[in-house]
Amino acid sequence: MAEIALRTYNQEVQDLIDHGHLDEAIAHSQHILARYPKHVETYRLLGKAYLEQNRHADAADIFQRVLSAIPDDFLSHVAMAIMREDSGNLDAAIWHMERAHEVNPSNPTVQQEVRRLRGRRDGVEPARLRLTRAALARMYIKGGFFAQAVAEIRAASKKTPTARICR
Repeated sequence: MAEIALRTYNQEVQDLIDHGHLDEAIAHSQHILARYPKHVETYRLLGKAYLEQNRHADAADIFQRVLSAIPDDFLSHVAMAIMREDSGNLDAAIWHMERAHEVNPSNPTVQQEVRRLRGRRDGVEPARLRLTRAALARMYIKGGFFAQAVAEIRAASKKTPTARICR
């Protein structure tokens, strides 16, 4: 049996998805996960293939697994938003798209999707999105402004009583 690097194998699975060979991509993803059951990137690919096949229940299960390992996974939140909107659960779709927006607040497509979803729910599309405290904290961290990030996280934890700060 030939040896292949996992990264290369995953790229081949991605190519299969891109070319519409979804059953084959699923089979290869499952084969990889049988050997490497904690490989998150392969789970993403499997979820993506399921989503492309409109197997939303299977895709949701896979993306929830990814979110269990990486709670701020951008792709998983976007995929969950798509599936929740398709099932008519706009509140859940908005929640997931807002989490994707927190991860990547400068993404114009995600900004537009949050506005569109809110407009569908509320009847009026907001002209502008405000950054959440979590998004501000991320931006501060990326910029090296750690004191400001801590202040935003503390303010968010006071607003949400269930949130806890590790000290």
